[in-house]
Formats: sequence, C-alpha cells, structure tokens
Amino acid sequence: MKKQYNILYEFMYNSKTHIRLVRVIAIAVLLLTGFNRLLSAQQNAVVDSKEDLIFIKNYYESILKNDSTNYSALTNLGVIYQQQGDLENSVRFFKKAAGLHPYNARAYHNLGILYSLMGKLDDAIIYLEKAAEIDSASSYSIRQLGIIQLQNKKYKEAIESFNKALSRDKLDTESYLGKALTFWLMKDYEDVITTIDKMRRFNLRFYRMELLLADVYYKLKDYDNAMKYAKVDEQENSSKAEGHYILGQIFSSVGETGKAKREFEKVSSIIQENPDASLELSINIFFESKVK
Repeated sequence: MKKQYNILYEFMYNSKTHIRLVRVIAIAVLLLTGFNRLLSAQQNAVVDSKEDLIFIKNYYESILKNDSTNYSALTNLGVIYQQQGDLENSVRFFKKAAGLHPYNARAYHNLGILYSLMGKLDDAIIYLEKAAEIDSASSYSIRQLGIIQLQNKKYKEAIESFNKALSRDKLDTESYLGKALTFWLMKDYEDVITTIDKMRRFNLRFYRMELLLADVYYKLKDYDNAMKYAKVDEQENSSKAEGHYILGQIFSSVGETGKAKREFEKVSSIIQENPDASLELSINIFFESKVK
C-alpha cells in the first residue's frame, strides 16, 4: 500500500494547478479507504493485492475521464496492466502517454521493457534509445538497453551501452555488473577482473560478487584466489547449491578430495530439498535481487 501511496503522490505532484485541490480531496478519500483496507488486511494477516490493484486502476481510469491527457495516470495504468499480464493494453497506454508527452522519458523506457518481454528486440532498442536521449543525464535507460543486449547475446553492443551508462554515472553498480557479466560470457576473464577491480575502487559491489570472482579465477586456474572468494560466498550464501558446487570443484582441482566430497554432499542435500536449485552459474543469479 505504501508503494501505491507513492504513485498517488507522484500523480498529485504533477497535476495541473487549477484542478489540484479537487484531486487532493479525491486522494484523501482514497488514502483513507486504502488505510482501512490495510488495517483489515493486517488483522487477517492477508493482503489482497489483486483487489488493491483493481482499486487503484479504477481510480486512474476515473481521472482519465476528466483529463484524458494526464501523463501520470496513463503511465501508471500502463504499469498496472503490465502487472496483470495484459501487455497489449499496457503498450497502448504507454504509447498514448509518449504521444501526448514526447519529452518525458518514462513511457519510452517502459515501452522498451515491454517490447523486450514480448520478444520484439528491435522495438525495445528503439524506445530505450529514445528514453536515453530524452533523459540524457541518467544512466537508467541506456543501462537497461545493455542488459537486454546482454540477454540476447549481443555482447559488443552491450559493452558499448554499459560504457555509455558509466560515462553518465561512474558509480552505476548495475552497469559494472552488466559489463563484467558480458566479459564473463565472452570468456574474457581478465577483463572481468579489471571491471570488478575498478568498481571496488569506488567501494561498490554487486550481489554474489565473490561467486563470480571464484568462477573466473577457477577458470584461470588461479586456485588460491578461487578458493578465497568461493569460501566468502559459501559463508554468506550457505543455502545455495552453486557456491558449494564450485568450491567442491576447486577442492578437487587441488587434490583435496575429502573436502570436495563434503561440498558435493552439501550440494546433494540442497537439491533434495529444492530440485530446482542450480549448479551452473547464469547471469540471472547476479541480477536476482535487481528486479525492476
């Protein structure tokens, strides 16, 4: 519910002055109703998110009846339809928002994301590049373009996008991550280390960074460094199979078969409890906590 309030506040902030008072009153009623719903949900230990989504959706639709060009209402409805899995209607609202407000980047950015989800890579690139052009100071859209290019194995283009994002924001952790993962998939392991070293100079880190470093050093046959980073990851993520698996591989490579066996037994135990547990590394592991 707090997230929904933030969306409503954004809408109120962007409203035209002469009708803002009316909307403040409407929002006050909405928030009071929503607060009562929240109390009820807390008492029952259940939050009916689907019902809340419909509640907010109906509110924005009522706004558009009085102001069919309102940017926040159009874009927030686009988000809601996307959350409901109705991508066609989501695209429709974002396209309308972009057409009516061509100098606001948000709709273009979200159209890029949507077209990526729909498998329309060319359209995704067009809209994300447009968003990056409009919001020329932000790394956000150009970095997202890099992630999509990475996911679609366009590695050269991905590196270019991540470099552009970093030229806008040298502290953009996700662009360093994307760049490191691109080099990793290209098997340019020394460049992975160089990229991570650079971000660490800014005291930046990404989710499970030590696991990636362990894998890179293992493939470079630098078993001392591989062991060092694998042990750090194992301590921080002891319930994850892939960390134990790579540590077992490292122990095997240096002849410590007993320790390797214990790590592989831990892997087996984790897989028995969770058959979907992964042994091999993928880019999704590192982006896991960065879902937008």
